[in-house]
Amino acid sequence: MFDLLHKHKTFAQMVLALVTLPFAFFGVDYYFRGGGSATAVATVGGSKIDQREYDNLMREQQARMRQALGARYDPAMLDTPAVRYALLDQLVNQRLLENLGSSEHFRVTDGQLRQFIAALPPFQEDGRFSATKYAEVLAGQGMTPLQFEQRVRGELQLSPLQDPIVGGSFAAQATVRQYLALAEQKREVAVASVAAAPFEKSVVVTSADIKAYYDKNPGDFQTQEVAKIEYLTLSQDALAAQMKIDPAEVKQAYQANARQYTTAEERQASHILIAVKPDASAAEKAAAKAKAMMILEKARAKPEDFAALAKEYSQDPGSSQQGGDLGSFARGSMVKPFEDAVFAAKVGDIVGPVETSFGYHIIKVTGVTPAHVQTFDEVKGRIEAELRRQKATQKFASAAEQFQNLVYEQADSLAGAAKALDLKVETTSLMTRAQIQQLALGNEKFVKALFSPESLQAKRNTEAIEVAPNTLMAGRILEYKPATLRPFADVQDDIRKLLVHRAASALAQKAGQEKLALLVQGKTDAEVGIEFGKPVTLDRTQAQPGFPADALKLVFEADARKLPAYVGTADAGGDYSIYRIDKVVDAPAPDAAKLASVGAAVGSAIGREMMTAYLASLRAGTEVKINQAVLEKKQQQ
Repeated sequence: MFDLLHKHKTFAQMVLALVTLPFAFFGVDYYFRGGGSATAVATVGGSKIDQREYDNLMREQQARMRQALGARYDPAMLDTPAVRYALLDQLVNQRLLENLGSSEHFRVTDGQLRQFIAALPPFQEDGRFSATKYAEVLAGQGMTPLQFEQRVRGELQLSPLQDPIVGGSFAAQATVRQYLALAEQKREVAVASVAAAPFEKSVVVTSADIKAYYDKNPGDFQTQEVAKIEYLTLSQDALAAQMKIDPAEVKQAYQANARQYTTAEERQASHILIAVKPDASAAEKAAAKAKAMMILEKARAKPEDFAALAKEYSQDPGSSQQGGDLGSFARGSMVKPFEDAVFAAKVGDIVGPVETSFGYHIIKVTGVTPAHVQTFDEVKGRIEAELRRQKATQKFASAAEQFQNLVYEQADSLAGAAKALDLKVETTSLMTRAQIQQLALGNEKFVKALFSPESLQAKRNTEAIEVAPNTLMAGRILEYKPATLRPFADVQDDIRKLLVHRAASALAQKAGQEKLALLVQGKTDAEVGIEFGKPVTLDRTQAQPGFPADALKLVFEADARKLPAYVGTADAGGDYSIYRIDKVVDAPAPDAAKLASVGAAVGSAIGREMMTAYLASLRAGTEVKINQAVLEKKQQQ
């Protein structure tokens, strides 16, 4: 029922993600950076984008990927020039819109901002905004209300510039039909392979060839450098485990937050809406009410037909096809007249017409879920954990500063920091850089610091490095073995096999291409000397065993007006595959619902393309300078 939230659904989803990403914008190192001047990474029409803005966006992206990928997350995914400049490009685009919004005097009032934030579920209790929960949630993410509100206000101010373009595009029905015809077309295909293995017998590789390859590619035959390290980790979780919680404090917290452990009563209801425009005349309102009265009489005469009546009469597009079903909701979720009527009725009652700003409602109450209060025993473990977390959050900033100072001041040992903060120094066996990076939760900066010349030569502690949100790590080298070139005698057999396979693969591809050319000319399988397997039906959008993505692309790009048609490509293993297209299976005619759904998706894609073009036009008229030296230096740190 919140109009501002409804109008900005995409941004609302972004904000909901924002409040679930710990330290997405202000990591632990925020406590150490201080407020000094920040060098501009870029300027947009004279407006600076500083390093902190860039760092915040990078940290947000890291947090999203870490949350999505878990143990599979690798920071190296983001440590590429393409990713770095793509992130900066996001900031440039945002600044272009901000500058335009400022020149057009776009504003978000305090009332609109309050309304938007109050409607976000993470900040609500029992369906209503809770100032206490708002402060707690933001504190848990390392943000103040001011920081969060500034971000939200800025994004909302940009919405009038983006929403009409991204959300206002549509695709013609003929275009959507053509798209579906291509996307859902299937093809029956048989495959034949020209294997590389039989050609290996004819390949001659000399000792000189093997030695030349060894000399030319020494990097292929290096053993990896390894190191034995000790490391120390300070995390908010580790501090939480140290916190002593008085049972009386747990009981007091339960009593002070009783509402938090109470599930409010919910009602389940269905409705039939006769819509009335806000500017409707008195006559139009009277006609709508009369129609609602007529439907009410029908519904009360035959309550079992309520769902059918909703499908026939209701003008609520969101619920009419579900028989008017609105699901379950607590107080505070609906407009007041509607809510009051529902919570005053009994199960089975049909009431109305109830007038709201939307029109006249006929309401049927279909269920009640009573309020439930969780007992102290049911939630005391959760309360204690939350109190530990709160105390750890309060202590973490000072502990992090102490951690950083101690590992720097006592640079030849981690024992002092471990003793002062009641932590445990961990020692590893000999490990590669990749293994150590995995140990450091994927953080490449820790590995670079550990293998720096100073750390290797003097075996000094690294600085305290934020390897994950609310997690600092420091380490030092105990033993180091550099990378070495493997002796030629140990690898010459492997090189021989590699060179033989490469040469055989080249011969197989040559033979395969010759056979493909003969098939295209009209020769039969027997004449060409090749045997195809049993045909299978391929779908453009679904992977099929034995058909790699590049082959699937070739199959569906092939001209199928004259069948059979042939295409071929080399396999990853060195063989050459020929694909025979025997039949085209046209896509079924789409129904109206599918046309609408796909049309919306295609329209959204068009909207994004239009937004890209719009930003390009803004950029063409604005002086944008990228400080490449600063950006590249920043990534090397």
